[in-house]
Order: sequence, then C-alpha cells, then structure tokens
Amino acid sequence: MKRTLSLAQAVEAAGILFELNTDEKSALAIAARAGLPCESAEERTAFLWEWRAYVHAAVLYGLMVQAPNVVVVEYLRATRAMLGRLGYDSEQTEAFVDGAFRAYTDPMVRTQTQECPSVFFQRLLGRAIADVPAQTVALVSGVMAMVMSATLDKLEQYDYALE
Repeated sequence: MKRTLSLAQAVEAAGILFELNTDEKSALAIAARAGLPCESAEERTAFLWEWRAYVHAAVLYGLMVQAPNVVVVEYLRATRAMLGRLGYDSEQTEAFVDGAFRAYTDPMVRTQTQECPSVFFQRLLGRAIADVPAQTVALVSGVMAMVMSATLDKLEQYDYALE
C-alpha cells in the first residue's frame, strides 16, 4: 500500500531527494573517481554547479512522471530556497535556472534522458562525449542513470493528494 503525501510533503520529499543526491562530499568523490577536474575551488564549484543542475532536473523529471502537475510547479517554486540553502545568491540562482538547469531539463522534457551525459561533459569540460575518456563517461553516465532510476523508484512509492 502506497503512502499518500500531501502537496507540502511531496515537495519536501522531492527536496530531500535533491539534497541526498547533491551532497557535496559524495558528489566530489564521484568527480575524483571519474578523473574529472576537482582540485581547485573553481573546478569543484563548476562540477557541483553541473551536478546539482542535473539532479534538480532529474527530480523534476521524476515528479513529472509520477506526481500531479501542481507538485511539479511547487517543486519549481522551491528552487530559489533550495539553492539559497546551498549559498547561491539571487543572481547565481537565476543563472543556474536559465543556464545549467535548463540545459538538463530540455532533453528530459523530450524524454531523451540519455542525452544528459553529453550535456554534462560539454558544459563541464567543453568537450563532446566522444572526446572524454571511456572510463569517465561510463562512471558518470552510470551514476546519472542510478540517480534517475532511484528518483523515479522513490517517487513511484507514493500517491499524491491534492489539497
């Protein structure tokens, strides 16, 4: 039997999924293991920017598939507060939404989620996926797929009540 979430609980659950999958220490461990640049503060910031944008888009996609539209809209409205907790100011939040987040949302809305690794490497490294070492592509693509799958699986466990 599925647990029923209110609108507020659904948005909170989606926010928790975002937070769990964007934990800075864990995300940077993925970057290091994949051989992505993450030594300098600038490199870490760039990686986290892209990773957070991907995860935010993956959670949005999961909600689009599993939840009523009102939950999707309220999750989007929570973006500013979520990014604020990560230290992003208003200008950074706007750049995040209009740039990185949109770059990952576009293929997801078209149900072309397999394009996300290409977007990721192009935006982070400025290189086509074919020009990135195969081991790096495999690891990052695999983790991206796991995040997407786990998000969809978790959100499928609930029914959503409209208040």
